Amino acid sequence: MLLYGNYIFLSFLGLFFFLWYVINTIAKTSKFQIIGEYFTHFQVKEKAIALTYDDGPNPPYTEELLNVLAEFNAKATFFVVGENVKQYPETIKLIQAQGHEIGNHSYSHSQLVFKTPAFVKSEIEKTDQLLSELGVEKEINFRAPFGYKLAILPYILAKMKKKSILWNVDPRDYALSDPNKIQNYILNLIKPGSIVLLHDGGENCSSTIIATKGLLQELQGQGYQFKTVSEMLLLQNN
Repeated sequence: MLLYGNYIFLSFLGLFFFLWYVINTIAKTSKFQIIGEYFTHFQVKEKAIALTYDDGPNPPYTEELLNVLAEFNAKATFFVVGENVKQYPETIKLIQAQGHEIGNHSYSHSQLVFKTPAFVKSEIEKTDQLLSELGVEKEINFRAPFGYKLAILPYILAKMKKKSILWNVDPRDYALSDPNKIQNYILNLIKPGSIVLLHDGGENCSSTIIATKGLLQELQGQGYQFKTVSEMLLLQNN
């Protein structure tokens, strides 16, 4: 009887860990989400990609990055964190003035899984409000911190009619100090319609800025264009 009881206990324990693994995998994947409109890439015929930058604004790196983008007449999308928007509103205005797109990357950059619906909604709405006060009038797309979603966040985004923007090229630039490694990783995976995940937030983004310049030089030479997320959506729909 004792052996049978131990077997039942171990079976339930194994099932619990299996379900936890499945839930955790679904929450952390950048390949899909359970409900709502989401994009990991765009179906386009043109040689065009979307460069996206997370976790800013972050002076002086965001400004340095804007200078590089301007040099190549390239457009990008910046998924910004509300706390940083509040601290650096002038950088947001500069991003807008140069024709780039601004997306919502939550208010505090907290993981939005295993949180209450009220907390998740607040993280989205507070940043939307800050951006609205700074003159961001276009549709504000959303990217989840760390890409973690599960069920509550996608449901709330669907109710708010917000698109979830994921990615299909992630060089993990925040962990690399060698810009050549960042650049080469992207070049090996890039194709028309790709969404590239990079970061202008963090302690030192110099390698990302250098890699961006090299990337723009190489891909522009191959005939690629660099468009905002909204521009890529228009290309896909046409």
